[in-house]
Amino acid sequence: MPSDTSVLSDIRKLKSFLLAKGPTCIHSPEGLLNYRYVIPTFEAVAGADDTANVPQRSATGHYLQMYDWDSCFFSRMASRFGAPGLAVDVVSNFLHLKGADGYVPRTISPGRIWDSGDLCKPFLCQALLHNLQAGDTTIGAVAPLLDDLDCYLQYYARTRRSKSGLYHWRNVLESGVDDNLALLYPVEAAKDENESNGYPDARLLAVDLNSYLVYEIRAFAQLCSLAKRHPDEVTKYNQEADRLVALIDEQLWNPALNMYCNLDPVTNQFETIRAWTGLLPAIFGFAKSNRIKITLEEVLLNPKHFYRPSGLASVAVSEPLYNNAKRGLYGRAIVSNWQGPMWVLPNALAVEGLVKQGYKNEAVDLAKRCILTLCRSLNEKGTLFENYNAETGDALWAPNFMSWNALSLSLIDLLD
Repeated sequence: MPSDTSVLSDIRKLKSFLLAKGPTCIHSPEGLLNYRYVIPTFEAVAGADDTANVPQRSATGHYLQMYDWDSCFFSRMASRFGAPGLAVDVVSNFLHLKGADGYVPRTISPGRIWDSGDLCKPFLCQALLHNLQAGDTTIGAVAPLLDDLDCYLQYYARTRRSKSGLYHWRNVLESGVDDNLALLYPVEAAKDENESNGYPDARLLAVDLNSYLVYEIRAFAQLCSLAKRHPDEVTKYNQEADRLVALIDEQLWNPALNMYCNLDPVTNQFETIRAWTGLLPAIFGFAKSNRIKITLEEVLLNPKHFYRPSGLASVAVSEPLYNNAKRGLYGRAIVSNWQGPMWVLPNALAVEGLVKQGYKNEAVDLAKRCILTLCRSLNEKGTLFENYNAETGDALWAPNFMSWNALSLSLIDLLD
């Protein structure tokens, strides 16, 4: 067993590494991007594959474009990287490429827009609010963006909201959890790469999207209030967030699994797969209090499901399709694997949620598992990766990955 001294030394080494490499993800304005922008891979040439048919992410695991949630979560650490106000630049780049109808692309680069048709995930308002609350920007810098953000949220309502009032992704790729088993029919998963029973585009009512929108809509309402916009606009969006919370609890709670599940509105059947995305209403703390407690204690913190030696698994170990392959074994052949491996983002969100819900000791333990996995990666591989084996801590895919790994700085703060 490593000594406490060696563990502390490893954590300090990780912190220094994050602070040194993080700034190299930030790039100066060029091409289509009029403001500072961020790519997930550190010490890389941004947009170097913009003329290629296939991005480097599919071949080498190097991400050379700016991605929606990657850049928004990275911007939370902007001041630590000597780049205060970065969230305003990140959001401004996305909104500059907004269509007149409100559509905002999710993957942008100096030379082109990638992943055409996929909508930017709802983290723009949250990124701005976080930077504002951290003192990294001012409401004066944010206010000019609010009309475009309003248009963007209205596009979500027009194109991603179902008759039930809940929202769906355009497809599994738009979700960002590229091969999440909760967004794939089990029959498709069992047939591996068989395309005959593909993902039901624009159909499944997704726990993650609806959860993100609760926070995004509330963040927009708060920004409008701070900018002293019309009170009716603030009330309208707050009421929409409250309505969405009620619908999530009413329609997406699965008592058989003690967590929330995606719902197929055509068959009225749950996608009964324990994926980390179904934990979000409890992690975010807007679910009913008894459901928060049961989900956190019996599912998230349960080693029979998500709580693994190297951190939270992205799919529960209790699932028959659980795997820690570098790429997903089930469903379409997609680069990233959300079918079991540990990713820093779910762990960082879970730690934050556990602290808010009063599970401080459990939060510290989870943060330690995640951080020690990264320390091992740095010691053995000399770099950080996008995901790790939840059982062994082995590095899996996408070397030199920063993105939301930057949130590890907050986990280290908690351990300190």
